[in-house]
Amino acid sequence: MAAEEAEKTASGKKKPWTKEQLRNGRDEMNLVEFPFATLSDRADGVQVLEFQVSDADRDSGLPVERKLTVTGDPKYGLPTAKDEEVYLGLLQLTKFHTDFRSPDVHFTRHELMRLLGWPNNDWAYERIATALARLTGVRLFYQNAWRDNANKVFKDRGGFGILDSYTIRDGRKGSGPVEDLHSEFRWNNVLFESFQAGYLKRLDYETVRELGTKAKRLYRYLDKHFNPPKYARLVFDLRTLACERLGFSRDYDAVQIRRALQPAVEELEALGFVAVEPVETRYKRISRGRWEVSFESGSGKKPPKVVLPSQAQRVAVPKGASAKARETDEADAAETARVRRYLDGLSPTERTRLEQDAISGADPFLRNLLDGGPLAKTTAGLIVHKHVVKLLEKQAGAPTA
Repeated sequence: MAAEEAEKTASGKKKPWTKEQLRNGRDEMNLVEFPFATLSDRADGVQVLEFQVSDADRDSGLPVERKLTVTGDPKYGLPTAKDEEVYLGLLQLTKFHTDFRSPDVHFTRHELMRLLGWPNNDWAYERIATALARLTGVRLFYQNAWRDNANKVFKDRGGFGILDSYTIRDGRKGSGPVEDLHSEFRWNNVLFESFQAGYLKRLDYETVRELGTKAKRLYRYLDKHFNPPKYARLVFDLRTLACERLGFSRDYDAVQIRRALQPAVEELEALGFVAVEPVETRYKRISRGRWEVSFESGSGKKPPKVVLPSQAQRVAVPKGASAKARETDEADAAETARVRRYLDGLSPTERTRLEQDAISGADPFLRNLLDGGPLAKTTAGLIVHKHVVKLLEKQAGAPTA
């Protein structure tokens, strides 16, 4: 009897994750305040992450420094964005299987892949193993920054990982009792104490898993701090939010931060999670080199869909137009249709990643137009359209411009 049998209904079909389960996810709030992973899927030679903010003590009102230092596994290195995805998936598995009553969780990798929305292939199986190794090997050192929810104080906690241990068993092979074929992991005791002290918040995991990496982190951070009506509008120092809370490079200046952050903001605007706001009012200059960024809690309703170039209706060519003009228009229409079919065939996660790749590789002039203004969304559509055209030409073996 294979391990995956535990996932099947009486009819023998795999149980899908229901929308109710996905929307009723959980997030541990200490790991929302500071990131423990890089923003990319590579550490790029970085061995240590450090994040620090100046805060006010709740009781005395005096300023206090809060700091997190993250060190990676000697062999596997620091956790990356993909490992953070796996961490969030493990939280949801724990909610579904034990409701945080036990630090030990049994699961199958195929079950986790379906939860993450990853493809069922060898890459995913290997990538999950790497993530578990990194989440076990990472070490977190909090200085006056770990919230002890049981005693309602911030304290120092250091030298602990996210997982204490894990065992991978291949449920695709062999037979025997299900429990003997399940993989398993055990949460670190410090983190599990936080779970049991109730320092968890509800998380709409269905939404989170479809977001890009930056948008994921921004969503989770804002979701923790929004509390309408009292905290329906949040204002942050731009550099502190981007570099210390989200993990952006400290080498970025204010313009680069806004340019890197804005696509994530627009993802959240498109969900209705934050209210749509012009760039000119969202980002406010306070003094030379210092900016603030503000977010207002959205209605939860998606705004009207923006018509992008690849989706726009074509204007009919007049009857008197030349044959060359008609041929050009027909070629453009065919190209638009090919791009649309290609995009329609992608999952939301794949499309988000494609859009990120397209924007990062676009001409500097076009990227500048993304920095707010009325042409931002139209320019994004044009960039994605051109990127897909190049991909299709490459697949066909045709030369690209």
